[in-house]
Amino acid sequence: MKNIQKHFILVIMVVVCIILWNQIVVMKYGTTLPTYLKYSSPITEREKDYLKVHSPIRLGSDITAPPISYYDKATGEYAGLIVDYVNFLSIETATPITINMYTFYNLVEALREQKIDVCDMFPSESRAKEFDFSIPIYRLKTVVISPKDGSNILDIMELSGKKIAIPKGDLAAEYINNFLKEERKPMVQFVPVNDTKTVLELLQQGVVDAAIGDEVVISTYWKEYNVYETQKYNVILLYEKDVVLAVNKDSDLLLAVLNKGILQMKKNQIVPKVQQKWFGISESIRGEKRELESFINIAIILLICLIGLYIWNYFLKRRVLEKTKEIEENKKNISMILNNLDIALFIINEACVVIECNQAFLTLLSQSRKDVVEKSLFEFSFLSELLEVSKYSQWKEDISLKFRKTIKSRCYEVKLSPYISREEKLRILSIEDITEKLIIERKLHQENKMITIGQISAGLAHEIRNPLGTIRNGIYLIKMKVSNKSQEKAISMMENSIQRVNNLIEHLLRFSRTASDKCTQENIETIVSNIMTLMETKLKAKKIQYHVNLEGNFTVTLNIEAVNIILINLIENAIDAFLADKEDNLIQISISTTEDSLRFLIEDNGVGISEEALPYIFDPFYTTKGEGHGTGLGLYLVYNEVKKYNGDISVESQYGIGTKFFISIHF
Repeated sequence: MKNIQKHFILVIMVVVCIILWNQIVVMKYGTTLPTYLKYSSPITEREKDYLKVHSPIRLGSDITAPPISYYDKATGEYAGLIVDYVNFLSIETATPITINMYTFYNLVEALREQKIDVCDMFPSESRAKEFDFSIPIYRLKTVVISPKDGSNILDIMELSGKKIAIPKGDLAAEYINNFLKEERKPMVQFVPVNDTKTVLELLQQGVVDAAIGDEVVISTYWKEYNVYETQKYNVILLYEKDVVLAVNKDSDLLLAVLNKGILQMKKNQIVPKVQQKWFGISESIRGEKRELESFINIAIILLICLIGLYIWNYFLKRRVLEKTKEIEENKKNISMILNNLDIALFIINEACVVIECNQAFLTLLSQSRKDVVEKSLFEFSFLSELLEVSKYSQWKEDISLKFRKTIKSRCYEVKLSPYISREEKLRILSIEDITEKLIIERKLHQENKMITIGQISAGLAHEIRNPLGTIRNGIYLIKMKVSNKSQEKAISMMENSIQRVNNLIEHLLRFSRTASDKCTQENIETIVSNIMTLMETKLKAKKIQYHVNLEGNFTVTLNIEAVNIILINLIENAIDAFLADKEDNLIQISISTTEDSLRFLIEDNGVGISEEALPYIFDPFYTTKGEGHGTGLGLYLVYNEVKKYNGDISVESQYGIGTKFFISIHF
């Protein structure tokens, strides 16, 4: 936990340093740290090749925006801050840049039509859909002017519904419309004109309620008015934004060259010098309070980080204490649970040394904890015999094992599972004495078998009575000393009847034998035939037809006891599902075999099982039959026999239509 905390603090410090560095870069160069690092490299060969093909770069600017850019009639040349700026940019990029000037609206159109390669403008979301933008080159304020004795606008909200003069294509129109739309206020009626000078003239003439323009441009034009005239107007700040160079989309190489040149100019302090020439020392084109605000932001960020770190540390300590207490409590509870289990549990390492164990394991070995822990499990004769040291290599792999072994008339079930800890590979073993469990299961099987035999015997009484009647009639004929031919016929009938009675008794004896877990080679056709013979009376009583379909090898390795339990219980359930007055009663038995597996499908068209009863049919003592007609153990025993041999059982049933049992067993 201490290492995690140290790493977290280190990460926090690195993040704070990066934030601080980023803020300093923003403060000095007007861009983020990633952008600064990206464009601090020299112009590449690929970019130089681009400049050779596309030289000179054609830059456009607003001809109506003195002192930023305008046409100087005295010299007959373009002049302004942007002209000086471009001259220095040409030097930094080592490529000629020509300047063309238009009114702002026509300037943007010229860029769209690729008459120029680049122009200066305010960035916006709508413009970003058409153009890509450079690093900021300078910063401008846009203001709203209104007469004090007229509309006297002091807030952007007061522009709603007013008539306002604005240079055509100016970003302020988009900005105001978006703002008023969010506030759900009436829109402004804009009067677009060609330049800022016309904007001021319309305001002075009273044609509009207010005028919008860039602060430095308005200040230049206001110099033509006397001081008294300018004092008649209110001036409010609409926004202050960075001005960038815009290029058409897919001009990545040109944009990279411009950004590298702009960044180098900022590093060489050229921008402040150009600014001082055109605006004087007192006015800041980057914003007067920007540096102070940046430092305040840095201080706030650092303070928040420190407070957050302290709070995180405080709550972390509390959480650690709570978790430690919770873990200790859980450990006690788990230890109590494990020590109260009747199953012996223990953990060993790769060297088969006992690492940990529960009380049942100590009781099994009749040893104390100190005599068991840190000892090899094969030092104990009982474990050596149970786990078989000679076969240790077979279960040493990282696989789960399960097996049973009988020692001194007690049967033990052993389970082994791999467990990988942080330091080494471990194994968890469990040893359970299942002797009593097996005895109870065997008794349960035998009791269920006796109940079944009792039910079958009632039906067999009728089957045995018929052959006995035939034998009695034959004896009577012999006593009457009938003809030799009649006597021979009577003797033949008596022999057939005796054979039938013998077969019935033989089938019953086979079924009543004590259960065995051994698998033997058996003929599945004979097994099914014997079972159907025992069930014949019951089938006839309810007028039930049956079909048996066998596929595959008839001789299969199986446990005959398990097959008897499964088939007899399922067939008896199917018989009980029929109504006595129904005519088309049918049970279909389909069996397919492989060398080591059996698949059964027992299907009937009886009353079916209700949707409510279906989830509970394999539960012990659950029955839907009337009192005295069922123990609720039949399907429970079927389920256990299937699972004992790693099989699967599923059922489909529709009430009033019938039931299907699907069984797959691997002997």
